[in-house]
Amino acid sequence: MENLINILNEKNALLNEQAAKRRAENKNDEAVFCTVGANVYNISATVLSVWLEKGDIDAGKAVIERFRTEWSASLEEAKKKNDAKKICVEQTKLEALADVISLFDAARCG
Repeated sequence: MENLINILNEKNALLNEQAAKRRAENKNDEAVFCTVGANVYNISATVLSVWLEKGDIDAGKAVIERFRTEWSASLEEAKKKNDAKKICVEQTKLEALADVISLFDAARCG
């Protein structure tokens, strides 16, 4: 699991670097989405680290799953309101979270 946390931290750092590059290129919309994804990896690494220290990684996974439920509901609400920016942000969060969950499941099996 520690390797998983390292991977999440690396993805966070990479996306933050990409966000800085996009801002320097005046591609601010793209930078926002990189930052959103980076935040998901950061939050996930933090949550899993805390629960790993407590010896209950399954509780950490439950928190991650709760994020998916909450963010999916937020996406549906944004769609109802036709809020294009919020839709894009929530989709970006869910895509990064799907990667986190996939990496978590692979770490558990490996």
